[in-house]
Amino acid sequence: MNFMNMVWLVTQKEIKTVLHNKGLLFAGFYVGAMFGVLNLLLGGIASAFNNTIFSATLLVGVFVGYSFSRFVFLREKREKIIETLLCTPLSLKSIWLGKVLGATVPAYLFSLLSVSLVMIISSVMMHSLLLPSAVILIHIAVVVPIFTTAAISLMGFGQFVLGMRENKIIGYLIVLGLVPFMYPSIFGLILGNVNLVVSWLEVGICSIFAVVLLALTTYLSRYLSKEKIVTTIMSD
Repeated sequence: MNFMNMVWLVTQKEIKTVLHNKGLLFAGFYVGAMFGVLNLLLGGIASAFNNTIFSATLLVGVFVGYSFSRFVFLREKREKIIETLLCTPLSLKSIWLGKVLGATVPAYLFSLLSVSLVMIISSVMMHSLLLPSAVILIHIAVVVPIFTTAAISLMGFGQFVLGMRENKIIGYLIVLGLVPFMYPSIFGLILGNVNLVVSWLEVGICSIFAVVLLALTTYLSRYLSKEKIVTTIMSD
């Protein structure tokens, strides 16, 4: 079995596992609706439409991705299922990457759900069809999945190599560290424009950060070892 087939095998398994967990699905729907609708209502329909989609898609991807990554990575360590998985012919890197993609795909789908809710509510309240700008469409189609993948890969790496006690806080620290890249208002403060409307510059900055973060975690994944993972389980 080649590497990509191993990755696809693990990805399918994790997607099915996530989609069959009603608690996770409910949490995903709740987060998607909450961030999308709340950001929109607080910002104002007409003035904040594109800014809301920019923020909501990233927030939903990261927060839902955090829940899903804990399920596909941390749950298996806690229940010691990962020990059995490590004894299979699957390579450790294919297991890690498959789990990352298995959590990313459904998290991204919930980001799209959030976009849909924002568009529907905005159009109804404004009595006209509102559509995202071209830059926001690129953001949704390209930047959001990369950003979400990068966040989940970093959290997943931490959940693999750190002990159970450390994992109680590492996810929160990563999420908090990513928050500044999710809000146009923060970009506005940095650039000296408090009324900033998302443009190619902000989307470009976000995409560069996501690519760098993904490259970093991909590089760090070279140092994953089965012995280290088993040791972290036994030490708790």
